[in-house]
Amino acid sequence: MTSDDETGEGDAARVLRFPLSRTRPAATAGSYADLGAGPTARRLGMRESQMTGHWCSRCRGIWFGYALEVECPQCGNRHG
Repeated sequence: MTSDDETGEGDAARVLRFPLSRTRPAATAGSYADLGAGPTARRLGMRESQMTGHWCSRCRGIWFGYALEVECPQCGNRHG
């Protein structure tokens, strides 16, 4: 029988997260703040059906906007 170190399987099972990867919202029992629309989406006159939702961990809410927008319209957080 071989150990994980000899086969290299121990390294394959370890997940390395990218430092600025998207974060998951904490369990908030279904409540979150609606942070409004991002400035680019407002400037382009996008309808709600065209916008995507973005999570802000500082405000603990969701804001909606153009898919490539990354900055929360309320606090300026750019890290999800």
